[in-house]
Amino acid sequence: MNKILFLLIFFTQSFLFSKQIDLTEVEKKYLENKKSLNLCIDPSWMPYEKIENGKHIGMTADYIKLLEKNIQTEIKLVKTNTWSQSLEYGKQRKCDIFSLIMKIPSREVYLDFTKPYFDIPLVVSTQIDELFIRDITSLNNKNIGIVKDYAYAEIIKEKYPKINLIYVDNMEVGLEKLVKGEYFGFIGTLYTLGYQIQKEFLGKLKIAGKFDEKWELGIASRNDEPLLKSIFEKAILSIPKEEKQEILNKWLSIKFEKNYFTSMLGILFFSILIISIILLINKKLSSEIKKRKEAEKLLKLTITSANLGVWSWHSNTNKNEINDIWALILGYSKEEIEEGLDFFSFVHKEDIIKLDKALEKHDKDEKNQYQCEFRMRCKDGSYKWIYSNGKIVSRDENGKPSLIVGIHQDINDRKILELEVFKQKDLFIQQSRQAAMGEMLENIAHQWRQPLSVITTVASGLKITKELNTLTNEDIDYSMDRIIRSGMYLSQTIDDFRGFLNKDKIKTNVNIKKVIENSTYFYKTQFDNEEIDLVLNIDDCIINSYENELLQCILNIISNSVDALSTFDNKKKCIIIDIYKEGKSCIISIKDNARGIKEENLLKIFEPYFTTKHKSQGTGIGLYMSHEIITKHLHGKIEVENVSFKYLNEESRGACFKIILPKDVEDILE
Repeated sequence: MNKILFLLIFFTQSFLFSKQIDLTEVEKKYLENKKSLNLCIDPSWMPYEKIENGKHIGMTADYIKLLEKNIQTEIKLVKTNTWSQSLEYGKQRKCDIFSLIMKIPSREVYLDFTKPYFDIPLVVSTQIDELFIRDITSLNNKNIGIVKDYAYAEIIKEKYPKINLIYVDNMEVGLEKLVKGEYFGFIGTLYTLGYQIQKEFLGKLKIAGKFDEKWELGIASRNDEPLLKSIFEKAILSIPKEEKQEILNKWLSIKFEKNYFTSMLGILFFSILIISIILLINKKLSSEIKKRKEAEKLLKLTITSANLGVWSWHSNTNKNEINDIWALILGYSKEEIEEGLDFFSFVHKEDIIKLDKALEKHDKDEKNQYQCEFRMRCKDGSYKWIYSNGKIVSRDENGKPSLIVGIHQDINDRKILELEVFKQKDLFIQQSRQAAMGEMLENIAHQWRQPLSVITTVASGLKITKELNTLTNEDIDYSMDRIIRSGMYLSQTIDDFRGFLNKDKIKTNVNIKKVIENSTYFYKTQFDNEEIDLVLNIDDCIINSYENELLQCILNIISNSVDALSTFDNKKKCIIIDIYKEGKSCIISIKDNARGIKEENLLKIFEPYFTTKHKSQGTGIGLYMSHEIITKHLHGKIEVENVSFKYLNEESRGACFKIILPKDVEDILE
């Protein structure tokens, strides 16, 4: 009876302790007037918190229930789809409090923060077959996933700037992308990653490394109502350690038993489990050794059947080892060239630089493996195209490659055919350019009419005034000035046209603004005749590329816009060209208000010989060749969609062509 009474008193005291908070009269009055508080959470962050079937679950949900009782005020969940949306709601004052959040400068603009009640290690997960990460700097230059707008994303970005962070909306999406190999690793907290891996990705992912940084999390409240911070500081302190541990155990499946016998049983069970695992591993190893020997036989057979030359290169000593097929590809026997083999002495002089760059990129971890296509000298003196693929398998104490292994494959027939196809495509581009030439000649003829008319009119005027004996020096000077200006205009037009006709492919630093000015210059007369407004929004953007080929693509797109606008009676016709930078790319956007392209034609627009024009007006190769040039020659992308926009305060709709070009083609080619 006494024991029952003691327990009753104990639980009553615990209950009262968890309920009573020493709030000031001002704080109590504030809560009475407030009546309820709006709560924002991370909707997908288990085991901490989650919105499931419209309800708040997880560790913080249990904390919020306790806090709700302690302050005797209803706390209502505000439903959001992502953490970014929750933060945005906080800025808009739709949330009074956040259940679990880290203090960083960007959030102090609109939030106050309590002392942390969670202190969580940061870790990185990888695919199951990756090695454990001893040094976080080994993640430099690797793509690593992380949830967008999480506080530790800012910390990692600042402290480890060489890690390439890839942002995702939530952890589930991030881990699914990691399984698919879209990046090397994913950063999160120990508990959340462990929870998700055990639940969804067991046997596929693992926790492979740990950061020195920890994530300190507490409650945040809107800073325009500062009483909330002091209320929740007191409310958190009112929660007993026992209840905190109980919540932690509930969601992390951790139970601490004080019974010695139970502990010994646990140790015994664990020992038996370890022994069983060791026996299983030994059995599996025996099986793996057998399988490996069989795999080695199969690999040798595959290499022989695929006619692959195998090589290994000790770069410190320049010692090389090859198989029979490596030598046979070049017309030698292995014995003829193995003695003192210098790999680079067989490579064509023009391809040495390309080979060096490929090896350098792999050495700097920019590429997972080394691969390159180059020519090698055969025994008969001819050259043969080789595809070479390899990987650094060991490094010396200074971190330099000491052993590289790989394969060689004879691709001479394929490469010759590929070069021939490329040559034919180049010819096709030239033919396309000639087709566009006729259209430009017509535009040039329009532009020449006015200056030619000026010249003939002035010359006729001079002749008449001379015959009438009224010719003065002033008349001659004025007339000559007009003739000279018109002649210079005609000369400039010829120079611009000659530049377009130049078929030499020379890669130069191309000023996009100049390309746009040159291309629109050819259509100036048509813009005037059709009453088309040309709107240019151009940032300075210089790329290393092929100017004439880019000019041809721009001309094709503008020509299509002019043709489309000429068929409509729009009062306000326009072509809008925007040029801007985005990362390592330059974006060219060309749109008009000719009502767009039919939806069924959008997917066909870049197909060869597809045209919506009459046969007498179009061949259907302009946009096809533009697509080929941009994707194959300029190593960029071209997209088209119908867009709606406002022009001169009126709703407009039309086609928008978007060209994405790398600033340096060499980066893509390598």
